[in-house]
This record gives sequence, structure tokens and C-alpha cells, in this order.
Amino acid sequence: MVDDPSAALLIRVWLEGAGAFRARLLTLRNASAETPAEEVTVAVAASPSDVLDAVREWLDGFTRQATNSVDTVK
Repeated sequence: MVDDPSAALLIRVWLEGAGAFRARLLTLRNASAETPAEEVTVAVAASPSDVLDAVREWLDGFTRQATNSVDTVK
């Protein structure tokens, strides 16, 4: 649903070469009734700590956007 105040975040992690940690965080945006959502890279990370920081930032942005949407629909 286009107007549904929900979101999904996909976290893909892997090891490269000599065990180097890598991660990519993906989400979807710009869905409309006429077009499907576009896959967007939210962040890339080189450590588990970087992943946690990126998730926290994404969640903060999502809750801020959801709060603003509710405030404007009065």
C-alpha cells in the first residue's frame, strides 16, 4: 500500500578476502499507484558498529518522517 506508514530495511553482510567485513543496507522508496518502489542503498559499512549506526540513523529518519506525516494529516 502506498499510504501505509511502514518501511523495510534489508541488511546484507558478507566477508571478503581475508575476512574483511562488508555490509550493504537497502530500502525501497518512491512507490506510487502507477510505479513500483525503487531499491535504494541506504549505507555501506565496513564493521558491525557501522551497520548499527546506519540502522539507528535510518530508524530515526523513518520515525521522524512518520511523525511529520501524522502531524500534517489533521
